[in-house]
Amino acid sequence: MGLLFRLSVVVFVYLVFGLAMFWLSVGIVGKKVKAVPFLLYTACSGVANFLAVYSVAGLYTGETLWSYIIDLAYSLVIYSIEAAALGLVIRKCYKIPFLHGMTAAMLSHFIIYTTNSVVAGAASTYSPLFDRMYIYTFITLVIPALWALFVAFLAAYVLRRSGFYRYFEALFSSRAKTALIVGVSFMLMFVWTAMSWFFPNEEPNALYAVFYFSLIAVVLLWVQFMAMYTAGEEKILVQQETIAQQQAHMELLEELQQEIRAFRHDVSNLFCGLALQAQEGDLEGIQQFMKKTSSYFDEKLGNEIRQMDCLNNIKIYPVRSLLTTKLALMRQKHIQGTLEVLHLVAEKQAVDTPDLLRGLGILIDNAIEAVPEKEGQIRIVLLQEEKELYIAVVNNYAAEPNLNALSAKGYTTKGTGRGTGLSSYRKILSRYPGCIARTYLKDGFFVQELRAPT
Repeated sequence: MGLLFRLSVVVFVYLVFGLAMFWLSVGIVGKKVKAVPFLLYTACSGVANFLAVYSVAGLYTGETLWSYIIDLAYSLVIYSIEAAALGLVIRKCYKIPFLHGMTAAMLSHFIIYTTNSVVAGAASTYSPLFDRMYIYTFITLVIPALWALFVAFLAAYVLRRSGFYRYFEALFSSRAKTALIVGVSFMLMFVWTAMSWFFPNEEPNALYAVFYFSLIAVVLLWVQFMAMYTAGEEKILVQQETIAQQQAHMELLEELQQEIRAFRHDVSNLFCGLALQAQEGDLEGIQQFMKKTSSYFDEKLGNEIRQMDCLNNIKIYPVRSLLTTKLALMRQKHIQGTLEVLHLVAEKQAVDTPDLLRGLGILIDNAIEAVPEKEGQIRIVLLQEEKELYIAVVNNYAAEPNLNALSAKGYTTKGTGRGTGLSSYRKILSRYPGCIARTYLKDGFFVQELRAPT
């Protein structure tokens, strides 16, 4: 075979393998394949492979223990670099967290590399010897690569249709779960290398193929089960929080109803006095009475009614319930809370409702923690515009926050053990490219703004 043919086969197999890796990884995170990210990953991976091969080319000395060690080290380094490169490309081009993309790449590598190796091993063992090596090369190299690409297409299609990416994100909801899924995925990348190390003379047969393809199926089912189980746990927690928020909403309505009954009784007594003043022709007294009555109404019911009107402008019921709960908490802590919703807030937003709830809850909780113990003030503004939802949480503070240190994980002005919410808040925003967050101080108030596309 000529050198040109050999290089063509190597390049073709490498591109097919890279496309399979990229296609399946992007499918796991729920995105569509794009040409530019694929070419970027292919270029980075190609350079890494070339440097790795060039570095170890002269170290092999036949089938010796040293050669096996070199092969294992090569696999460890190059597979890790490929997974990290694909994770970085997905992070850069699709705005998916790096660990999500890298884990998807490691799982894809396990599926595709195992498929390719099983088919290639069987083809090398059972294909007849041909006089023309071109046919033999096609059977043992090109067909296994194409078969791996087909498996990647099929797996990505099934995962997209099932909405697996929604559950996949749940696997990274805590540090322990993140460490587990990343560690398992990392080890799966080296299953084939380990099996080749311990069973170097294993002959490919039907049982051999069934074992490895069953292993792929079991891993996929395990990952999906863990993801769905974790997502189910989170959904139960969200439902419990929603029920608690709805109960707080009902309590607010009952409290408002009691206030109205008390006000009705007080107004009846006040109007009895007004009737006497009218009979006596005391116009000045009547004017004073009307001013006091208006002030009394605002003090008793005005703020509650305005808040109820604002809450009714929010068509996202879980957000309405969240705000009701937080406003009730502010009243318990004797914090002056004000809600302004200038226009109807549409039910459909680009940010998923659970993420919107978590983000808004973090901003309000930060404000509640930061206000002074006495005379605390918090103002919450929601403004629905044509192409975005504007949210602002404004509060006074006991200690002026350091804006330069806010980006540091765990920063807080309220002592140790707090301040972790901001890192979760930034993680939520990273999932939505159009979201813009801004934080600044103005006239003695701490302002947290969020602009989310609709």
